[in-house]
Amino acid sequence: MRVAIDITAAATQQAGIGRSVRELINALVVHPDRPDLTLVYTRRGPSREADALAVHERVRIRRIPVSPRVALATWFKAGLPVPGEALAGPARIFHGPDFTLPPLAAAHGVVTVHDLSYVIRPQDAHPRQRRFLEKAVPKSIDRARLVIAVSEATKRDLMQRYGVRPHRIRVVPNAVPDWFGPVADHEELAAVRKQLELPERFVLSVGTIQPRKNIEGLARAVSLASARDGLPAIEHIHAGGEGWLCDQVYAAIEQAGDHVRFVGRVTDDTLRALYSLASVYAYPSHGEGFGIPILEAFACGCPVLTSDTPATTEVAADAALTADSSDPDALAEGLRTLLTDEASRSELISGGRKRRWAYSWRDSAQRLIEVYREAAAGPPAPQPPARAEAAS
Repeated sequence: MRVAIDITAAATQQAGIGRSVRELINALVVHPDRPDLTLVYTRRGPSREADALAVHERVRIRRIPVSPRVALATWFKAGLPVPGEALAGPARIFHGPDFTLPPLAAAHGVVTVHDLSYVIRPQDAHPRQRRFLEKAVPKSIDRARLVIAVSEATKRDLMQRYGVRPHRIRVVPNAVPDWFGPVADHEELAAVRKQLELPERFVLSVGTIQPRKNIEGLARAVSLASARDGLPAIEHIHAGGEGWLCDQVYAAIEQAGDHVRFVGRVTDDTLRALYSLASVYAYPSHGEGFGIPILEAFACGCPVLTSDTPATTEVAADAALTADSSDPDALAEGLRTLLTDEASRSELISGGRKRRWAYSWRDSAQRLIEVYREAAAGPPAPQPPARAEAAS
């Protein structure tokens, strides 16, 4: 069986979905039970990292020399009936791991939906991106024989918001690589502290700078926590690149009189050092489909405060403190606990180190292979035409 996978996200995006697709593919190509693979991506120039995957046996790489935007516009705006096989070649399965699935001639389709935040919190999405996803994702779901969700929370959202029947959804979770862990070398830690001018104590947040991440809410909480009960001032450090509507985030922080030091995108080694040095890792997102940074912080022995949204609480289980993302006072109380209560810190650090092993890319690759086999064997019942009405 040959499986074609659109790895455009892995070849063009450094963080977010690009990172998760890249890690899943890296685990898939070395899995002993994997099928023959054609990995296709759209990009004007080559991707050295993507092309390097061709060293693996029974793996083909195909680059389509157009921008991803042109390819998506062809399928979802112009509506041209160019099948995915025209790009990837003959395949039994065609997998779109980044929300979208092109029209297919004969291949059985599989699509991964990471979250429905653009439906649940449309105010946090760029209007143009929201309009595209509102059109493209339902079309892609209808084309797919099976739909992959990255969490049970996203599975429930697919059922409730789009009326997708549960027998069509399979959960293949995200993870962190086995090698991702704390930095123990004191000289390396000291070098990162000096390079980024890090204070002895700080609250760390990580992610693309956009409204959904609630960086401004965390900034308010850090200010409130620092002002209570004589707690020494804590600096808020954020690592991550700019995303859509980032100007709104900067403006909200400035208007409130809070302070965040943005250090931009960092390498994996620097990220590990940041988690290892931080007093607390905070992930107060208004909505996620999973929450990889929670597992990254767990892996590095950093206590975690996260929002009480369905996906983040699913990932964290009882190994993190949770709070209402819309309540800066509740977030501040969580920060204060993790900054002052050594017993709670120790318990959560220990629980986090165990919890990170509940997820692994190898296990997710195995689940993905099982999805491919199931999709190839025959289709589930087709999606009823009334799906859109069921979601309203």
